Amino acid sequence: MTEANQADPSHRASDSSDRRILLSFMEIASATAGANDLDSVLETIARSLRRLFPVDGAALGLLEGESILVREISRRAPASPREPERLPADASHLLGWVISRDRALWRNDVPAEMRFSESVKTPGMKSDMTIPLKARGLVMGAFRVACRRRHAFDPEDFEVLKRCADMTAVAVETQRLLLATKRLAELDGVTGVFNHRHFRTLLEQEVEHARRLERPVSLVMIDIDHFKRFNDAHGHQAGDEVLRHVAQLTARALRRSDAVARYGGEEFVVLLPEAAIEDALPVAEKIRAEVERNPLSVGGTLRPLHVTVSLGVAAFPADAINGPELVAVADRALYQAKSRGRNRVCHIAAEVRSE
Repeated sequence: MTEANQADPSHRASDSSDRRILLSFMEIASATAGANDLDSVLETIARSLRRLFPVDGAALGLLEGESILVREISRRAPASPREPERLPADASHLLGWVISRDRALWRNDVPAEMRFSESVKTPGMKSDMTIPLKARGLVMGAFRVACRRRHAFDPEDFEVLKRCADMTAVAVETQRLLLATKRLAELDGVTGVFNHRHFRTLLEQEVEHARRLERPVSLVMIDIDHFKRFNDAHGHQAGDEVLRHVAQLTARALRRSDAVARYGGEEFVVLLPEAAIEDALPVAEKIRAEVERNPLSVGGTLRPLHVTVSLGVAAFPADAINGPELVAVADRALYQAKSRGRNRVCHIAAEVRSE
């Protein structure tokens, strides 16, 4: 480098800018390799980009089937996390437009935009840049950064963000694959609900949470009545269909905060956070009734299979002082339901049944 170049302020500014870009890209690469969850990766990306140009907010839209799941990543002001929003996978809104056209978009006067509705509910943003994200040659989503000032970005900023697209896409796809792998390890391979091992983890967490907040948590044990007959009469494939059928009907009867798991064999278990016994019994009865009134059609059988279940219910802290005891009490109630004729709900001292 010549002395003239060393003394040239514009040259030094260019070097400084290149160093900042390199540092930001290194941070993104490090986040891709070391983060434990997608939110951490995305927050690191937004923070790194803030070194290069003004960023007051960022958002990610990911294609999921026929819709786009939009999650807000970063805002300057602290706020509680928002639930992801699901939007149609079309060009009627910003992220959908970028994804469907596979084109980056730079806007320096957002309020004047008339082409489509805004997909990210971040009021006050007046400039933004949005890039498509690709994995294995296919567009999987879009990434947006925004600023509260008009004309906040210049052509160099837009080029830097576009250069960041591949790294961001790798980071997002890596975390999605890790999450999918983790989820598979938590799920039962036949029914798709949680497996026994993950249920044990959830049980410990929910009971500890209930103990700390002095709140109830209930548990429902479910057993498919005469399950062996389905296997013997129609084969194990039909038995698996029965298991999936009961799992799906059970999940349909629950709140989003509840959890259903396959306990083993033909048994399932349901965790109901914030539910006392008087709340849990109607839920158990709803499950029982849903299964009874929804016969299962299986290929190779002349008539639909009539499936019923027996259920036992227990609550913490009313019936048990810890997780294992909660399971044991619910299991005893389940045994009582079976001994009394099946297709019913029992809670040791109380019973609910549709005659």
